[in-house]
Amino acid sequence: MGSLRVNYSPEALGLVVRELREAQSPRLTQRELGVRAGYGEAGAGVAISRIESGLSSPSADRLVGLNQALDLLPGELVTLAARRTENLAAAGGGSAGATDESLRNRLVRVQRIVEERTDRLSSTVDAFNEAHDLARDEFFLPFVRAADAISGAPPPPTESLEEGVPEEGADAAATAAFRLRFASYGVAQTLSGAAAGVAVGSAAGAATAYAAFTAAVTWGTASTGVAISGLSGVAASNAALALLGGGTLAAGGAGMAGGAALLTGLVAGPAVVLAVSGLVWVARRNRQQRQELAVKLDEAEAQLDAQARGVEAFIDLVGRAARILEYVAVHGAHARERWSRRLQAPTEWDELSPAQQEQYDDFVQLCAAQLAVATLDVERLLVLRGEELDQEIGLMDQILDKSEDLVHSRA
Repeated sequence: MGSLRVNYSPEALGLVVRELREAQSPRLTQRELGVRAGYGEAGAGVAISRIESGLSSPSADRLVGLNQALDLLPGELVTLAARRTENLAAAGGGSAGATDESLRNRLVRVQRIVEERTDRLSSTVDAFNEAHDLARDEFFLPFVRAADAISGAPPPPTESLEEGVPEEGADAAATAAFRLRFASYGVAQTLSGAAAGVAVGSAAGAATAYAAFTAAVTWGTASTGVAISGLSGVAASNAALALLGGGTLAAGGAGMAGGAALLTGLVAGPAVVLAVSGLVWVARRNRQQRQELAVKLDEAEAQLDAQARGVEAFIDLVGRAARILEYVAVHGAHARERWSRRLQAPTEWDELSPAQQEQYDDFVQLCAAQLAVATLDVERLLVLRGEELDQEIGLMDQILDKSEDLVHSRA
């Protein structure tokens, strides 16, 4: 089998492998092709990237694996590579001209993928922020203000929080249930004390009021800090991240508020490649520079391939979160308006009818679901890989499922 390798150049084989991989339906990533061809999970994408760039040649066994992974007849990959080598030589440019063309095509492809993903992520985050602000302004803050006029609301029992604390390694369903219970406890505790009035009453503007209340939920104080006062949209809810496991801004946790930051992080690697795109034009005269650009493109393509699943999960999960908040903004707001019209403010808790008290408790649950949805740390989806990514997707899926069930049953 070793004699099969002498009839083609590494550059020609790389061109053929890339074309065949991208022609698959659905298109295979470099990592997927590498795994199918028998490379180890960890280095599969890098191995294929180096082959496609003409920087390495596969062993005889790996050639067989690639042939099978690309659904070719036995030995067909070598035949195609040999034919491509002859065609390149007949064109008078060896492999250099084709490699230049390949580099340009790869550069265009990287730029296109980055632009498409940036557009999709931006529109997803924009839709979420719009739904988030609407739910905040139409339901959350009006309810908090109405609740603040009710004296004597009972604090939640501490045992409701202490029970069911998930152990390390607990499944996603148990962890998600506790997140919602934790948020519900924090909202009820804040509304039953003076912190809600101080937070909302001292705040100027919806975004600042919301941040003040969520800070009070988290820390039992109305202090928000200078950084939060100027935020809007989902960014205003960052103070509650510590409550729900996302961390605070100071600790580096951005949650969905990190929309702009995560987009910047997404394009950071590919942007380096685009910045050196001028190397393509001198590549015809400088083989070393051509290879340097190929390596940078390898890195960018590997990053884009590695992020692909996280990007799709981000778009799906944030889209679902936006729909939940839209439901709260419409149906929760209508229910809250009907409830508020029947209140005589200010009033005492004991003066509320059992039905009104039950509705109050339902609204606390809606607030908890809103906070749980708004503070998902979705930026992690773009940095985690493998099993860790699977676990994070599973947890967020459970949080959204339970929040959606709660919202539809209470609003």
